[in-house]
Amino acid sequence: MKFKSLAILILLTGFVLGGCGPKHPLSFSDPSSGTKSDPALVQGVLGNGFQYVLMANQTPKDRVSLHLNVFAGSVHESDQEQGLAHYLEHMLFNGSEHFKPGDLVEYFQSIGMDFGGDANASTSYFKTVYDLNLPKGDKAYLDDGLLVLQDYARGALLLEEEIERERGIILAEKRERDSVSYQRFKHELAFELPGAIFNRRHPIGVDSVIKGADRKLLKNFYDRWYRPDNMVLVAVGDFDIKEMVSLISARFSKLRPRTGEPVQKTPRISWKPHQGIKAFYYHEPEAGETEVTIERITRAKFAPQTLENMKEQLVLTVADQIIQNRLSRLIREQTAAFSSASAYSGQFLHNVTITALNASCRPENWKTSLHQLEKMLRQACDFGFSQRELDRVKADYISFLKARVLQEDTRKTEDLSRAILEAINNKKLFLSPSQKLNLLEPFLESLSLDQVNQSFKNAWVQDHRLVLVSGNLKINPSGDVKPEEIISQTYVDATLEPVSPFEKSESKSFPYLEIPGPDSVGSQDTDSSNFQIVKRKDDVKGLGITTIDLRNNVRINLKQTGFQKNRILFKLVFGPGRRSQPAAKPGLDWIGQTTVQQSGFGAMDMDQLEEALAGRNADFEFGIEDEYFSLTGSADPKESELVFQLLYTFLKDPGFRPQGLDLAKTLYRQMYNNLKNTPDGIMRIKGSRFLAGNDTGFGLDPPDKIDQLTMEDVRDWLLPYIQSSPVELSVVGDFDMDLVIDQAAACLGSLGERRQVSFVKNRSIVFPKGKELNIALETRIEKGMVRIAFPTDDFWNIRQTRRLSMLARVFSERLRKKVREDLGASYSPYVYNHPSMIHKGYGVMHVVAAVDPASSDRILAVVKKIARQLNETGVDSRELDLVKKPVMIHLKDLRETNSYWLNSVMADSLSHPERFEWARQIISDYGSISADELSSLAKRFLNIKDAARILIGPEKNDSADAGSGE
Repeated sequence: MKFKSLAILILLTGFVLGGCGPKHPLSFSDPSSGTKSDPALVQGVLGNGFQYVLMANQTPKDRVSLHLNVFAGSVHESDQEQGLAHYLEHMLFNGSEHFKPGDLVEYFQSIGMDFGGDANASTSYFKTVYDLNLPKGDKAYLDDGLLVLQDYARGALLLEEEIERERGIILAEKRERDSVSYQRFKHELAFELPGAIFNRRHPIGVDSVIKGADRKLLKNFYDRWYRPDNMVLVAVGDFDIKEMVSLISARFSKLRPRTGEPVQKTPRISWKPHQGIKAFYYHEPEAGETEVTIERITRAKFAPQTLENMKEQLVLTVADQIIQNRLSRLIREQTAAFSSASAYSGQFLHNVTITALNASCRPENWKTSLHQLEKMLRQACDFGFSQRELDRVKADYISFLKARVLQEDTRKTEDLSRAILEAINNKKLFLSPSQKLNLLEPFLESLSLDQVNQSFKNAWVQDHRLVLVSGNLKINPSGDVKPEEIISQTYVDATLEPVSPFEKSESKSFPYLEIPGPDSVGSQDTDSSNFQIVKRKDDVKGLGITTIDLRNNVRINLKQTGFQKNRILFKLVFGPGRRSQPAAKPGLDWIGQTTVQQSGFGAMDMDQLEEALAGRNADFEFGIEDEYFSLTGSADPKESELVFQLLYTFLKDPGFRPQGLDLAKTLYRQMYNNLKNTPDGIMRIKGSRFLAGNDTGFGLDPPDKIDQLTMEDVRDWLLPYIQSSPVELSVVGDFDMDLVIDQAAACLGSLGERRQVSFVKNRSIVFPKGKELNIALETRIEKGMVRIAFPTDDFWNIRQTRRLSMLARVFSERLRKKVREDLGASYSPYVYNHPSMIHKGYGVMHVVAAVDPASSDRILAVVKKIARQLNETGVDSRELDLVKKPVMIHLKDLRETNSYWLNSVMADSLSHPERFEWARQIISDYGSISADELSSLAKRFLNIKDAARILIGPEKNDSADAGSGE
């Protein structure tokens, strides 16, 4: 479900110029406590009740995030309107006062916006939100963006022919979004909130309304709810506040309600209150696991947040995190019957207050899992938590608050606008990171163990318990006994078992390895020559990158940036990665990566390490990528010495715990079972291997085969590279260059000599030209997928790779127009090129359309026709310009992120120094792409005779039960 923990918001000034007031007045401060909102926010209300919230922000430069929030969603529909709020959202892109049908998407593209990425909308239970991410914040762009939102607010044409055409797209979206998890969500919600309107008002709607919707029905809903006093505009970005206020007033002050009636009230949200123990059972054979949940749900008033109830929720959040830490420890130790678990609480769907423990397990483990969850709950209620547990969570939370303050000046525009929307729609305070730290740090520091224990007990008052068991468990009761009765009795039996206080793990300190070298690794006066630096080069290719080579085959790459203040990203790469995986052991990469991630270090498991690092702002994770193994993470620059200690410890004392291997196999089985019954999932399992000529390095093997992998397999593959391979460390962000050089060189220079470890080279891949694969899914959900795959080329001719990527965008746009807009046969068809970085000459351009299985042949023919047209007549300049402009804008944004410089430029640049030149000319190279070049590539690669075809559809199998718990 479930919800996100509370976000925080803000506001400065607000006044009404006269006339009607807003129906949902915004409240971002708390007068009762004197808590004011973030002073950077500017709020206003026009005379017609139209509200706006503005915030100037320059990260990234030029960008502006605009949102029109309409307080109308599916709960505002009548029984005869189920799905109209969402249908109307679609229709506002299909003709309005200033944009005739078909013009709006091309307008977005013409100014450098991606439809779907920069221009989108969403409908939920209580709201509909329209999003625009503008590439510039000057007056012309702002006014044009506001013109679009003005049309959304009042100018919908709602033409009958467009309504008819959009009908198929909405039904396609409904089909695509249907899933095992969605079906389970609906059944659980009906149990949790019996009689609540949500169960009759899911935003996607019902077929009968969608198929019968007409202009009269849609316009009636539009006129009732799309009114100036029922809307708020949110704008964050690189613009002038005064100019924006003037433009908003000019565009929206003349809006008037289109009906003479006042806006209707939101229906009262209520449901039959719960008492005692209530059990829920839902068998979903297509699920990959069984979920067991214990919940308590009550109704709360939907009111503006105060500082007092923010603190109350924070205390409960602290308690939940202690429980979460306990659950994680049990999972990693493999003493739990479940493979993942969570503890959460909060308010969602306006009036619903929930507190819950949830676990995922194999079906045969459901009873034990339920017993363990109940025991965990009772342990906390009866015996409370320990001071050590509380201190750990408090330290981590305060560290998080301080990190947010350090990064306050470089918060991203889109993140801020989303946070403001979250606050608006949930009546939350909006505070700056500094405000939040000043208010909550003293509160957290003074927070006592008694307060936390009492808060947790209060949240779990013994008035009722909801016990939910759902997923691939098949309960086979005898006689007249119902599954719910078995679940209830299992829970009651669990409550009768005695419990004792939670056993604490052994505490350890970090670091525990002594790093050879200077006595003071982090001292400013350390002589770098002691670290055996043999070569240094500054400002490589004019990119502001420094490279340093140590005598022991260690490379260090450094780039200082101001994209995110007081934050660094780092990546250490070594060895050959996935390309060295033994051919006879497919799946070893997935299992090996997860095993190591769950194992910690040799002398410290993950829970001991996390406790030892409580309050320290640094993290990293082991990964297996195509070309290398990696340790990737982020940190406060003040923790740079800790970062190098962590990296050094991993390379010297990696953990390979049997519990980590067992957990990895369980997680793999759940993942596989979740994937095997969906089109995208079966493509990953079978389709990718088919397109690689059945090479075992592609696709996923069944869990029973993966279970045969051993710890020796994992260690024998990974350990030689960890111990011996040359390493390359890249650091990017806001840091002291000299200090980091000294620390990194001292630490990595102490590793000893690093030498290449040989491995078996990759096999050549044979693409199945002209072949077809039909895959039948064991599912009751009527989903299908058409894929046509064209063989292309590997990654390393970068000019060609970039142009193939652009050709895929052109292909994708043609596919959208024909399959989505003209035929209404697929909600989001797309095309992408995937070039291999490790298999010479191998790459695939994928054409993908999720469709009604009955229409697969028709859509396959359409896709072939588009491919032939591109192959024979090529690309015209106008369609290239439309898809290129958004790319150029996003490339500019991309180069202002640390992750781009770390992952695309610096990591593995020792093996591929050409990455630096690629970064230097990326903008000019993309900008120079011509229609003739794309036409030439289409001629070369989009030959339909060479293409492979994959058709995926359901196969009815009513007897497919994944597991039994009885």
